[in-house]
Amino acid sequence: MSKIQENVTMDKSRKNTIRTIAYAILVAFAIILSTTLIAVNVNKSSAPSNASIAVGTTPITYVAPMENASVVKDFSNKELQYNDTLKQWEIHKALDITSDTSNNVLAIANGTVTNVYTNYLEGGVIEITHNNGIKSVYKSLEDISVKNGDYVNAGDVIASVSSSMARELNTGNHLHFEMFENDLSVNPNNYIDFSNK
Repeated sequence: MSKIQENVTMDKSRKNTIRTIAYAILVAFAIILSTTLIAVNVNKSSAPSNASIAVGTTPITYVAPMENASVVKDFSNKELQYNDTLKQWEIHKALDITSDTSNNVLAIANGTVTNVYTNYLEGGVIEITHNNGIKSVYKSLEDISVKNGDYVNAGDVIASVSSSMARELNTGNHLHFEMFENDLSVNPNNYIDFSNK
C-alpha cells in the first residue's frame, strides 16, 4: 500500500471515529433532554391546581377593609366610570367602600406599613406590604394610627374613613381601596369576599 493510500485510509478512519463520537454525543443529549421533559411533565401533572402556593407556606386570608363593607363604586381597568367630582369618565382601579356600622379602616392581612402620607388629591394614605408580592393601599383617610415601619395584623384598625380625597369629594366619607400584586394593579374583588358581611 502506498503512503498516499495509507494516509487516505487513516483520514477515513479518523472521520468515521469522529462521526461515531458525534453521533454518540447527540444520542446521549437526546436521551437526557427527553428524560428531563418527561420528569417536568410528570411533576406538572401531579401538582395540585393551586400549585402557585409554595410548599410550606400558608395562603394569606384577606379580611374586608371595613366591617359590613358596601362597595359604592366598583373596580374597572378597561370600562370607564363617571367621576361625579371631576365631571369626567375615567378608569377606576380601586373600590370605593362605605359602611353603615363603622368608620374604622382595617388592615386586610398581616404586613408592614411601607408608606404613610397625606396630599390634597388623595387625602390620608396608608400602604401596607404583605407576603406573596401583595400591597394594599387605603386612601381618603383621617385619624391615621400607624406609621412607616409598623407591623400590623389582619383586622387591626389603622385609620378612619373621611371625605379628604379631593378627587372623589362628592362621594362623601368613604375608603378608596387599591390592591397590587408584584406592583401591578389587581381587582380586590378577586381577593376579598365583600358579599360575606
